[in-house]
Amino acid sequence: MVQAVFRVPDRSEGSWYNLQEQDFIELLQKEEGKLLRIAWAMLGQESDAWDVLQEAVEQAWRHRRQLQGGPAAFPAWIRRIVVNRAIDHMRSRKRLILLEPAAMPEGDAAPPSPEVDVEARALWEELKVLEPDQRQVIVLRYLADLSLQEIADQVGIPLGTVKSRLYRALAHLRKTWDERRVAP
Repeated sequence: MVQAVFRVPDRSEGSWYNLQEQDFIELLQKEEGKLLRIAWAMLGQESDAWDVLQEAVEQAWRHRRQLQGGPAAFPAWIRRIVVNRAIDHMRSRKRLILLEPAAMPEGDAAPPSPEVDVEARALWEELKVLEPDQRQVIVLRYLADLSLQEIADQVGIPLGTVKSRLYRALAHLRKTWDERRVAP
């Protein structure tokens, strides 16, 4: 698990809600590894991912009264904040770069087998050749686990555009993946 020290604003920065500081920290610690991987995959650089994650945590803390559904809704809520901050960051820098999987922080799962690792690396190589807008939709759909409508809302494009980008990206990945498997 990724160990991080987040600065949670002190109590004088706003009124209190049912989500107390200790509860907030505990819920955040359960999600931080996933959140960092999402930001890192979207931004391409660890330092940018940490910056976005810190900004998202501060924003979540300031707006914790807007959390509807209690602690059960926290993972989706904080993920949306991280994704939105990452999108804002990408827009300001006009770039989207995916990382090598070996550079990504480890999750809670066991290390992949050598065959899976080779296939994962090959898949990441294929993702690199996609257009940035197609990579963005792939990352948001399959890494951030957002619905197509949520992607459209967060990126600010029509639902049909999300669907067409996803379709083209998956078609490209299927084609190159099939060619790769056929080649000796």
